Amino acid sequence: MTTIAANLDLMVADSKVSIEGGVSYPTTKIIKVKGMIAGAAGHSGDCARFLEWARGDFKNPRPKFEEKEGDDESINALVLKKDGLFFFGVSYPEPEKIDAEYFAIGSGGKAARLAMRLGNDPIRAVELACEVDDYSGLPIVVLKLKE
Repeated sequence: MTTIAANLDLMVADSKVSIEGGVSYPTTKIIKVKGMIAGAAGHSGDCARFLEWARGDFKNPRPKFEEKEGDDESINALVLKKDGLFFFGVSYPEPEKIDAEYFAIGSGGKAARLAMRLGNDPIRAVELACEVDDYSGLPIVVLKLKE
């Protein structure tokens, strides 16, 4: 899957995609558009559809996702804007605000959340998650909200 972690200033993602047969390759999992950063974890086609929807500021019609909520590869997504951090799941009509200063998603999300709870920033949290999660891998990508 992936690891994506964010606080109120930046979002960080690994770049490894794993597919059947032991094949893996790097890809982009987070983007910065229109004053926000969006990132998605899960089914790669659904992630691409979510990121394209984010490029349109969520004003275009909602995409049709292949994976259903609860499926192993259904997407989860994070959106970071100046007014906070937001979570999106397949059954959500739109991203929902997270009342926390940081969060992480994906197969390495729990490891990254624990790392941030222990005082690490999202960059180090994703690096640590890559060490323990087989579906996350270097290099990492860091996007800052204000640059």
